[in-house]
Amino acid sequence: MDKIICLGKNYAAHAQEMKEALPEKPVLFLKPPSCFTELKENVGITLPWGRGAIHHECEVVLKLYKKNVIAVSLGLDLTLRDLQKQLKEKGHPWEISKCFKHSALVAPFVAQRDFADWRTATFRLKVNGEVRQEASLKDALFSPDAAIHHANDHFPMNDGDLVFTGTPQGVGPLNPGDNVTLEWGPINLTFRLLA
Repeated sequence: MDKIICLGKNYAAHAQEMKEALPEKPVLFLKPPSCFTELKENVGITLPWGRGAIHHECEVVLKLYKKNVIAVSLGLDLTLRDLQKQLKEKGHPWEISKCFKHSALVAPFVAQRDFADWRTATFRLKVNGEVRQEASLKDALFSPDAAIHHANDHFPMNDGDLVFTGTPQGVGPLNPGDNVTLEWGPINLTFRLLA
């Protein structure tokens, strides 16, 4: 993996909850591979709680080979929301609100051929058993193919790169002690947030 490509504002309801206009083209930003953590069932994850509110953003994640999707998963693009808001208000880049250890949490990947309806299946995020986010790629403004094509116009694409395809509405804070569950097709994984 060379990089993690992330789509912003790819679900209309999420853009509205963030009080932002809908984009005409995919909005892209990058995370370095050092942010990536592959989750395991019941693993404990520690986040930088002292840096302000940390919001979950549940997303379908694609793994690329020769610019094609070879595997899919469900992940969390975590955001230091207070810091991001401050940086946006000043017109500054906001990478430091997105790029920290464990800020790209991903369940184990499933080969595309083993999950035939990944483009239409509903995914969801639960926190302590409560559904916080639920959607499918059908609800996205830009399809995976459109996102990959747009990214290829702007970045050198490498085998193993990951694409986070954007988050639906319902983003919100996480807290130490939370049990977080990712559900999508064959993926059903719960992990714990440690203090």
